[in-house]
Amino acid sequence: MRSYLALVPAVTLFLLPLSSLSFAQATPPGVSQHSSLAARLRANLPNRGVPGSRFGGATRGACVSGSERLTALLPDTHLGQTAMATPTLFVFVPKSKAMQGEVVIADAEHRPLATRVVDLPAEPGILALKPNVQLQPGQDYRWTFTLLCGADADDPSAFISVSGVISRVQPATDLAKRLQGKSGGDRLGAAVDAGLWYETLAILAELQGNEATRNLARSEWVAVLSAVGLGSIAQAPLVQ
Repeated sequence: MRSYLALVPAVTLFLLPLSSLSFAQATPPGVSQHSSLAARLRANLPNRGVPGSRFGGATRGACVSGSERLTALLPDTHLGQTAMATPTLFVFVPKSKAMQGEVVIADAEHRPLATRVVDLPAEPGILALKPNVQLQPGQDYRWTFTLLCGADADDPSAFISVSGVISRVQPATDLAKRLQGKSGGDRLGAAVDAGLWYETLAILAELQGNEATRNLARSEWVAVLSAVGLGSIAQAPLVQ
């Protein structure tokens, strides 16, 4: 078996139900900047690119059915910033033969910090994943999500993976306060203006779970993903 999948003691990573995200209820005006939010975020994202892969390729065993691909919800630079020690990650999982997926968080030296196999939902959609590991400010971390298609576990070509980088930043005091505010809309604006990719998606995902903000948040979600070349999966449902 692949030795890099060893679990570091006392460090886990689990599938996060979207309903458990603890953002405060926001009013509709908080997400009403429909025409500019995606452009603002795009302008504030870091220009630094890193090696990675947003789209999973095909395998010889035809693990994935149809034309949809495993997709990491990331900018085209493969890098997203966060001010959180435990950011939420998002992946689109297409219809496939895989019953499980594996998430690995590694440090800049490619040493795994957390590894876990998670069960996949029956229907295609976008999953939220949250690592139970403390990421340190000023450090980059690589995350990888792999569909386990039931092929030869010793053959790397039997797996479909996507990967990207989390860049943990230390927010200034005023930004930290805005990100901890009661209004989801206010925190969304703070995340967008600071170019915080992972917070932006997490807040938009939560606001879609609130009837008062669902439609506007969904529209912003689609606009944000489309702005970074992920329009093909922007309409996919959020699934648990």
